[in-house]
Amino acid sequence: MRTRNRGLSVGQQALALRTLLPHARIKLGANVLTAIADLQPNPLSRRYTVRINYRYGDVPEVHVVTPTLRLHPEAQELPHIYPGDRLCLHLPGEWQPTMFISHTTIPWTSEWLMYYEVWLVTGRWNGGGHGEPID
Repeated sequence: MRTRNRGLSVGQQALALRTLLPHARIKLGANVLTAIADLQPNPLSRRYTVRINYRYGDVPEVHVVTPTLRLHPEAQELPHIYPGDRLCLHLPGEWQPTMFISHTTIPWTSEWLMYYEVWLVTGRWNGGGHGEPID
């Protein structure tokens, strides 16, 4: 008999996050995980504090806590953001509950932050997806 894999538990996700980010603040509840961690996309980047909210089986939601994300001088809004200032990290259906947040969401967040820093300077989003450049 074949069993269906419903995904990694929040405990498994927390353990993997703790291994990758030992200084992260991780809170577990009934099928819910909240992690607050510092990320630095590259050695020349600033440090960002991000919050990841994960409900078992759902797509993780990521917010930048600090610093406040700024706009490029010619922009009206931040690129690749969902309502509520959640980062747009992947295409719909790309993330699955069988994936580790530490192996997907964390690197994708770091990559998003790197593209954000370039966008602040150039006004052009080079991170792919469905966004349009300013010019």
